[in-house]
Amino acid sequence: MYSAIGQEAKKSSNDNQIIHIHHATYLAFDKRFGDGAQRLIGNVEMEHAGMLLNCDSAYVYNSNTSARAFGHVHAMKKDSMDLYGDSLHYHGDTKKAEMFGQIRYIRKAMTLVTKHLMYVADSSRVNFWDGGTVTDSGTVLVSRRGTYFMKKRVCAFKDDVVLTNPSYIIHCDTMAYEPDAQTAHFSGPTHITGKNTNMYCVAGYYDSHTGISDFWHHAVIISKKGERLSGDSIYYDKKKDYGAVTNNVSLKDSADNITIKGNYAIYRGEKRTIMVTKHAEMDQEYEKDTLHLHGDTLYGYNISMSDTNKSNKTPKLLLAYHHVKFFKKDFQGKCDSLSYDEKDSVMRMFSNPIVWSDQNQLTADTMRLFMANKKLNLLDMRHNSFIISRDTLASKEDSLQFNQIKGRNMKGSFRDNKLYKVKVIGNAQTIYYVYSDNNNTIVGANRADCSNMLIYIDSNRVKSITFLQKPDATLFPMKTIKIADFLLGNFTWHINERPMREEDIFKLD
Repeated sequence: MYSAIGQEAKKSSNDNQIIHIHHATYLAFDKRFGDGAQRLIGNVEMEHAGMLLNCDSAYVYNSNTSARAFGHVHAMKKDSMDLYGDSLHYHGDTKKAEMFGQIRYIRKAMTLVTKHLMYVADSSRVNFWDGGTVTDSGTVLVSRRGTYFMKKRVCAFKDDVVLTNPSYIIHCDTMAYEPDAQTAHFSGPTHITGKNTNMYCVAGYYDSHTGISDFWHHAVIISKKGERLSGDSIYYDKKKDYGAVTNNVSLKDSADNITIKGNYAIYRGEKRTIMVTKHAEMDQEYEKDTLHLHGDTLYGYNISMSDTNKSNKTPKLLLAYHHVKFFKKDFQGKCDSLSYDEKDSVMRMFSNPIVWSDQNQLTADTMRLFMANKKLNLLDMRHNSFIISRDTLASKEDSLQFNQIKGRNMKGSFRDNKLYKVKVIGNAQTIYYVYSDNNNTIVGANRADCSNMLIYIDSNRVKSITFLQKPDATLFPMKTIKIADFLLGNFTWHINERPMREEDIFKLD
């Protein structure tokens, strides 16, 4: 038996490179090696620079500056690491240890399993190249290559990285994982699969301890119900179910064909709401057309990215505030604020609302648009109601010949998104131009006043009028009238404010 315990070690200039042999059952010099190698067999124990090494057998070379260890190899540093493997090559001059076989690197709750590993003492790091698996507090991380920085306590993984946690799975190209903080930083195309949502980004981080994540570059979250939230960056607090999205924001509900867009959004899962601002827009897709709506700020209610119950079809509510405009090919509008409720399919417009339908301009203090089968069905106009359309048969485009309907309240009925009937309730007035000879010759202007009227419209022209109470109607020949005088009180033609294409909803009047 050989033991150096209790013996005085020789001092030399390269003593910090020498591997000290503490114990072995048998020691011999192997003459097959020209550098005077020592062969140690049985319960071998060696030490170098604070690292203790145990194994079944070993060769020590070059005046005790390098060694090869075999069988049940165990390298350890107090309160730092335990390294187990089948064989090890240790260089005292560079303080590098290369290990082979069934390898386990253990530090506190973290365990790394691999087949080929390099331990570098000076830089306090561990490298592997042939695939490795890290297990830490319920988290399992697999990659082809990796490095563990002992001082920083950070694992850096590369190529085919997969992190599996009870709550989610991450697939990415590159990841830095902090075991103590339970935080993963990832880069390259990254896919995250959770219980309720799937996520994608090109870079970001996730803290499984706090539940806070931040995703960058084409970040996307997709709920199990099919709702899709995307943006240049997404910040999300899982515990609070709170998120903030920046730049190129898009929330798409494929079930209802609704997309809300903007450049900044706040999502509050507890209240099931999302607020979108900075170039905010809502798009509602129909069979052959899309409604585009803009407001300075949009609020969506009954929206949840974490609700997995696809049958839970709670009607959504949209609120739009300030400088509201919307465009659809067959009708447009504007107002200061607006609400749309899926529950009754009613769009409510407030503060100087205007709706354009075909050639008609409709105004009132407030309006309610009723939809049926995703088409305009009824327009309820309250207080100071006014419908105007330019007389398309007038000789000049800038003519002041306008067909007009005015009253306290009105109800406009639509067929195929075209106004065909108007009921005027209270203080009803109308002016419309009459033609003969198949609309080739103008006869005059018909002016009528009545308490209530029922008006039918065809091709944007008055087809018939039913006077319901106390009518007073007069047909004025054209040669006797002055066109400018045939404008009802508070007449205003808002043609320059009408959105003529999708981009116009963002124009300020």
